[in-house]
Amino acid sequence: MAKLEISIPPLKGRKRLLNKQDYAPWVRAGDGLNDCMLFWMPVSGFPLRAQEKVWVTEFLRRLSSRLKDDFELRCEIFFRYKQITEELGDAYRAYSLQCMKLMGMGRYTDADIPPTPTHAQIKEQVESGKEIDFREWIADFLIWFMTKQPERQRELFLGHGGMLTLFLPADPKTAPPKTPFTPALRASMPVFQKMDVDGIIAGAFASQDAFLEKSKALFGTNLETRPEYPGIPFVLPMLESGHFFIATEELRTKWFSLFDLYINESIKDKGILLAFQKEQYEDVLLDVLESMRDDGFVYRVE
Repeated sequence: MAKLEISIPPLKGRKRLLNKQDYAPWVRAGDGLNDCMLFWMPVSGFPLRAQEKVWVTEFLRRLSSRLKDDFELRCEIFFRYKQITEELGDAYRAYSLQCMKLMGMGRYTDADIPPTPTHAQIKEQVESGKEIDFREWIADFLIWFMTKQPERQRELFLGHGGMLTLFLPADPKTAPPKTPFTPALRASMPVFQKMDVDGIIAGAFASQDAFLEKSKALFGTNLETRPEYPGIPFVLPMLESGHFFIATEELRTKWFSLFDLYINESIKDKGILLAFQKEQYEDVLLDVLESMRDDGFVYRVE
């Protein structure tokens, strides 16, 4: 990724003078992005090294807490299906039995769904003797973890180049009802020790989330005639740094009409992207980073 050193424009009502170190380890991009704020954080590679993952995990925990408390934003976690490597396979299969999930589509700008390979193409690939990578023949599917276990999901999947985190406004339709399970009942029934019953119930209500259809309306353009389209529950943009710079201001505003903050592990950018439009989130970001420095958290690319 190109170096993103810029002068930091003053915000109306800002109470503090800023320099690049206030955002560290994030680097802010500014030239040509007057309508949104884009940050990039370098990583040593994917998977992240242990110290990097500790820092990013704590950062996301603190950021999520502040956004929930101050703005009632909820954290939704997605994972790119193509990044479920052999190393992650067992962990993913085991966790899949413990949570509810939904598979939708990630889309790079206006990319089409790859066509189903013909019999002749498959035969040719087999006869060529080359290793077959089925990922080349499928779309960039995204797994949405409907069960709300962000800490566990970050522990398992953060740092492998496939995690996308969105912060969305609360949707009253997704709020699960209060359950009648008393502590005594929970202790007496083995199912509560084996499964996250509350999380499964919450996941079921999450299927009514308004972002699902809205995402298709915003990002499913030109896919409507594909036979797969009716069965795709959501479509989300897979954004790299370059997409922000080539997009029009109108298009960027369209993106942020679905989510308030966007955090993506970008293999192409060799780092993590963080973006938002509303200025108040910059103060949250700065407060979180300051609190981590005060508590001794140091980020180093090993």
